[in-house]
Amino acid sequence: MDPKAPPPTSPAPGRPLPALGFLLALLGLAVVAFLTLRARPRIITGLPEGPAALQMRATLANRLSVDTGGLRLQASLLGDDGDDDARLANAAERAVLAAIRERPRDPRLHAALAFVELAAHQSKDAERSYREALDLAPSYGEARLGLGMTLALRAQDERDAGRQRGLELKAISQFASVPEADPCYAAALYDRVLLLARVGRAEEARHWAKAYLARDPGSAWAITVMREVPGAKE
Repeated sequence: MDPKAPPPTSPAPGRPLPALGFLLALLGLAVVAFLTLRARPRIITGLPEGPAALQMRATLANRLSVDTGGLRLQASLLGDDGDDDARLANAAERAVLAAIRERPRDPRLHAALAFVELAAHQSKDAERSYREALDLAPSYGEARLGLGMTLALRAQDERDAGRQRGLELKAISQFASVPEADPCYAAALYDRVLLLARVGRAEEARHWAKAYLARDPGSAWAITVMREVPGAKE
């Protein structure tokens, strides 16, 4: 051994080895992932307050609805009396955009804009606005349900069978993403069941049909589920 060679170095006292630091980092990430999975999704409902939002509601006054093709939709601005008047649609859009300028990061207003666009048969615009709402609040049930409805309605107008099925499967995914604690969950579950039956996924349709009937055994919606999904009542 060369007497002039420096002695071998060892880790400084009190400084953790690199491998130990790496393991601790992995443990930290695992804890964060576990807590994220355990955390309850934030439930968002209704519409915000404020002058522009109040004007928006006054402008619409329960007058907009959507032809859902037999599916179920829940929306804060959904009305009982459909109105195809272009002037109303334009006024509604202006009112919602004014509310968004007042509160640009409120997902409820982006979902409201999407609903107005869907009612005006502007499905591509509605899809974009629902996705903007979900960018702000990924677990927002009304936006998930609305986006699923938008995709399902696009599928009904699609002539290519492959693209139609693709849109329906994407719609099913959105319905399945509505949190169970959300007020829109029952409507999303109903739509999920019907679309699963339509695309030929019979076993999944029966499974979720039974889940729906356990929640809602006696309504007109339940009768439709039993009619559309053979074996749902067994």
